[in-house]
Amino acid sequence: MRRSVEDPATVPFPTHPVSNLEWMPRGITARQRLAQELIADACATGARRHGMTRAQFLRSAAGTATALAILDRLHGSRAFAIEPHHCEDLDAARELLDRKYFVMDVQQHHVDLALFPDALGCALRFRDQMAAGGCPASLGQANFVKEVFVDSETDVGVISGLPFGGIPLGPAAMIETRDLVNALAGSERCLAQAVCDPVPAYQDGPTAIASLEAQVARGARALKCYTYSGNWRLDDERIAYPMLAEVRRLGLRLVNVHKGLPAVFAPGSAESVRATDFPKVVRDWPDLRFCAYHSAYFGPGEHPTGQDGIAEWIAILARMPRRDRRRVYTEIGSTFPIVLAQGPARAAHFLGQLLKALGPRNILWGTDAIWWGSPQWLIDAFKALRIPDELQERFGYPPLTRKTKRLILGLNAARLYGVDPRAPRCTLPRDRLAVLQAEQGGARAGRSLRSYGPATRREFFALLRGARRGSGQSA
Repeated sequence: MRRSVEDPATVPFPTHPVSNLEWMPRGITARQRLAQELIADACATGARRHGMTRAQFLRSAAGTATALAILDRLHGSRAFAIEPHHCEDLDAARELLDRKYFVMDVQQHHVDLALFPDALGCALRFRDQMAAGGCPASLGQANFVKEVFVDSETDVGVISGLPFGGIPLGPAAMIETRDLVNALAGSERCLAQAVCDPVPAYQDGPTAIASLEAQVARGARALKCYTYSGNWRLDDERIAYPMLAEVRRLGLRLVNVHKGLPAVFAPGSAESVRATDFPKVVRDWPDLRFCAYHSAYFGPGEHPTGQDGIAEWIAILARMPRRDRRRVYTEIGSTFPIVLAQGPARAAHFLGQLLKALGPRNILWGTDAIWWGSPQWLIDAFKALRIPDELQERFGYPPLTRKTKRLILGLNAARLYGVDPRAPRCTLPRDRLAVLQAEQGGARAGRSLRSYGPATRREFFALLRGARRGSGQSA
């Protein structure tokens, strides 16, 4: 089916990983291209069957169900609870995927476009179809709010800052976005985290240890840090412990840290993003909780000793005393869609390993939005996912029950961040975001069907060249 300028999408979600700018995309495999072709054909057929445009069907629950079912068939798995009638019957698909859960997403980003005023040399210029006019308004605050809070079922979002002094999203811009969302909603639907670079190179900047007091005074609810930003370790008593002492003094109790997914632009980061620093730091700071973002995932060939996936993370957790492990959390942003792109059974294995190692109360929902576009397709995929009986029997995984899904999708994060999941949200007409969502016909109906991260090395390096031009560096 031919693409049009107005309606470029042929599938309801990406069948391949997209980078969040930290890690190098490995490209699109032949099987992922085949998945895209099969899904596009099936969705075109579904649209004709229902007398809908292609875009309308792609945005429907049946469109998502169709794509998930094809992934299952292509990979020879039964990891999704999708039956043929979910793909053919619009009401049946909605009944399956519209089950209400409280959703709290603890990993969200956007770009502070004020840092890049030159549209032609914009530092985050992805693909032409993603940003009209050459400047990525699609990655800025306004589109972030729409993609996350209007075009998905996300009830509460937590904005994470970025490293290297807060480029391209720092503490001030995070607070501004949080306040905008909450003003539009008339309730607390967005939180912000403090971000810190504890190494000396950033001690005069907006993410220095000395900045934490001001960030907490403006309502930061937890800490987010990146050990690849200067290549340090959480258990380094000289670098990290002064930061943790300040965190404790200020009353924060949750320390989130990027682990896994080594940053291509931070040489040596593959070592610093290993989770080998968790046992000591967790033991030394018994009044703090620690969360490994991305679940310390390493892609093929990325780990310094060849331990792909979350193998090292699971081994580290197994060696930790139970009393310490209770204060350890794992977050699944980007990793969940990466492993899903490898096949639904891989996603089931991933969740099964985490459930077996940590239990259902220590896994946090995150999506790494806005890079993957609207997180609705990830919410839908998680709702429909199950751990097949054969995997439970073979590996001792617990089942992925509705109760467990409720905990992971939002209740665990609500407990950690002090959020009441029963508090009124999305009430009409007070919540203007909910008004927009209702007017367009629900969370799915207005989705752009776009993702925003580079999917290949070529796209990644084209982006990097643009970033250097935008910052005045040589390409």
